[in-house]
Amino acid sequence: MQESVGETTIRTALTLLALGVLAAGPGVAGEDPPLTGPYFGQKPPGIEAEVFAPDLVSQVGRYEFAMSFAPGGKRLLFTVQTAENTVEVLQSWMTEGSWTIPEPVDLTGGACRDEMEAFFSRDGKHLFFAPYNEGLDVRIWQAEIVGNEFINSAPLTGPIAESPAFFPTSAASGTIYYTNIGERKPYRARRDADGSWHAEALDLQFGGHIFVSPDESFVLVDAQAEDSRGKGDIYVAFATAGGGWTQPVNLGDGVNSEFSESCPSLSDDGKYLFFSRYNEPGEVAQIYWVDSSVIEDARQKQLIEQTVYDSIAWALTKDRARLESIIAHDEDYFSFHPEGLEGVHGYAEFERGFELWMDPRFVATSTDVRKFRCRISKSGDVAWFSAILDDCYRWDGEPGCWKDTRWTGVLEKRDGRWLIVQMHFSFSSESSDCATEDTGTK
Repeated sequence: MQESVGETTIRTALTLLALGVLAAGPGVAGEDPPLTGPYFGQKPPGIEAEVFAPDLVSQVGRYEFAMSFAPGGKRLLFTVQTAENTVEVLQSWMTEGSWTIPEPVDLTGGACRDEMEAFFSRDGKHLFFAPYNEGLDVRIWQAEIVGNEFINSAPLTGPIAESPAFFPTSAASGTIYYTNIGERKPYRARRDADGSWHAEALDLQFGGHIFVSPDESFVLVDAQAEDSRGKGDIYVAFATAGGGWTQPVNLGDGVNSEFSESCPSLSDDGKYLFFSRYNEPGEVAQIYWVDSSVIEDARQKQLIEQTVYDSIAWALTKDRARLESIIAHDEDYFSFHPEGLEGVHGYAEFERGFELWMDPRFVATSTDVRKFRCRISKSGDVAWFSAILDDCYRWDGEPGCWKDTRWTGVLEKRDGRWLIVQMHFSFSSESSDCATEDTGTK
């Protein structure tokens, strides 16, 4: 009997891929593996992701994902899928400075065929997880944590239970963030007064498995988007003052690769980002970790991109103050455009251009910035960017457009703000002012 499309989707989302032959357990016969010290005694990674605990946690022949550390970092849960397509949660403890060999833990007392994606609540009092049976029977469960035991396991009730869901992570507030499988969208749920869980979709541009930071200031998601390196990358989206979320930002080459990255999570202390990478040569699938500073780096790159965009888009509303706040008021400020072959030297000269831009005969009609790239210095206070720009306008009623303009520049971070100190615009001889229609903004 064939699976339905929905069942196939769920099976793919849950098991992803059957992988090779199950490897032998860690270590050499008669010897204990080196499990002493924090994080299984592993040397912490830098900003380039590394395999976490090879042969101990990450084993060839199975797929590991959904890492979760209990508060204090001395208890670890993660999910494995074996070559036999069994899916189970493994547990390891740190006692007297040493970790135990990861072993399966039964969370539903045999009520469900598979158990996966177990995450500790921020206060360490509850465990959220996603057990699985045949068909579309995937729901989020909760267990109480009493000492070393998980007790009173039961599915969550209320609107959260109305649709298949998995990958439940929680914020310090108790709010749960998860993936609604039926809609393939990130959701969150808050507990109502009657104990049930009210669910609402997140206004995110995209995202699969979602992990929330303790203070809900950002979320990590996996997705395949235009700038993805492979079939799936890890992204971060930051909370906005208005209660929404920024456009997800790719965490870059230190995290993402030509293969598939999925199921992001953070260590209890927030120092390290964990994720799964699969579809590597030989169908290898392992857990990787990387310094969580890559998240702050992504935040700064997003701020840089917005600053650069504002330096052009201000003209759409003629918000002069917006432009003045992001251009360095320096004597050595410099910008170059083919229409002004000598360039602009110093902010005072730059400021004189306002007379033209504020002229009512000049109307900016659309701005498109694409292929944006930037790099931040090791010191964190200088950045370089490049992009392709279409900047369209009307002058005295006549339309024009700088199309496919090569745009580069330099920014400096001063008093916590990014300021543009240099810009350069250029275009090929084939490019020219051309008629255009209003196409909107980025």
